[in-house]
Amino acid sequence: MKLLSSISSLQNRDAYNNEVKVGVIGLGFMGAAHVAAISAYPEAELVAVVSRDPKTRQGDFSEIGGNLTLEKRQFDFSLVRKYSAWEEIVADDQVDAISICLPTNFHSAVTIAALAAGKHVICEKPMALTMAECDAMMEAAEHAKRTLMIGQVLRFWPEYRALHKFVGDGQYGKVRQAMFMPDWSKWLPDETQSGGAIMDLLVHDIDQILLLFGMPDRVTAKRLGDVDALMASFIYPGGPEVRLQGGWFAPGVAFSMSFQVRADRGEMELTPDGLQLSDLSGTRGKVAVTPGNAYAAQMHYFLDCCRNGKAPALCRPSDSANAVKVALALKESRAKDGEQVRCSA
Repeated sequence: MKLLSSISSLQNRDAYNNEVKVGVIGLGFMGAAHVAAISAYPEAELVAVVSRDPKTRQGDFSEIGGNLTLEKRQFDFSLVRKYSAWEEIVADDQVDAISICLPTNFHSAVTIAALAAGKHVICEKPMALTMAECDAMMEAAEHAKRTLMIGQVLRFWPEYRALHKFVGDGQYGKVRQAMFMPDWSKWLPDETQSGGAIMDLLVHDIDQILLLFGMPDRVTAKRLGDVDALMASFIYPGGPEVRLQGGWFAPGVAFSMSFQVRADRGEMELTPDGLQLSDLSGTRGKVAVTPGNAYAAQMHYFLDCCRNGKAPALCRPSDSANAVKVALALKESRAKDGEQVRCSA
């Protein structure tokens, strides 16, 4: 599929050289984060929103919860067009780009409709519930010659960008072991909507593993805990040894994300106390990272791609589709009590 070459050849409309008019579908926690990010981008204007909640449709996010703290909970929507159905915003010819923050079972249909209507699309992760849906979304973007990007926000997270430098520049040698551990106790219990914890939460870490180490040959996973979690191994011939542990747990478990990556001459670890780096001498210290809002960085990158007719090379939809492929393999392995499932072609 030649998605990237197709999007790279987009012919810019005059609007994309100036201001991108953006709409947001879904005004929960992620929708609120996207609204804030769009509002902070000088060359974009939030022109339309979709929500079934009359309170959020007026820009009031005071009762919205999530895994992170919202920096802003009140927005002026007086000039924003307000819809209660996604079909209305897709039909709005004054919208150039759409942010989709809906349950995963809606991602494919809404994305394809928006692309067919000539909109650029940023869709929250995971890309979709099936590989067929992922393929259909990429084909729709290629046909429409519009930008499609999935919200794999860890690619823009300062600590994870530091990890990529640790692994990529080779200063500490070859990576031997890696462990990723995301946990949370709030979830969307209907797996037909969310895909479960592996698709909805762990797909972030799956994407990071693939970005760092490539597609594994096989994966194996076993159930962990009483709700929806796992212990998994990503099998790479010749290494490294990569493990993923986490998911949804019983109420009261705070949201957390952590990793530990060990190379020949050093180790990087993300803990509740911050990012730590150790070397062979035993020296251990905090790693200074430039603070920043990853959701804003992600949105601004997407809008830059829209304005300049460029493919989202930092967050390709084909990579997000691969994360779904591995997530489905992990679900299959867990259902088979740890049987190895092949991922590579």
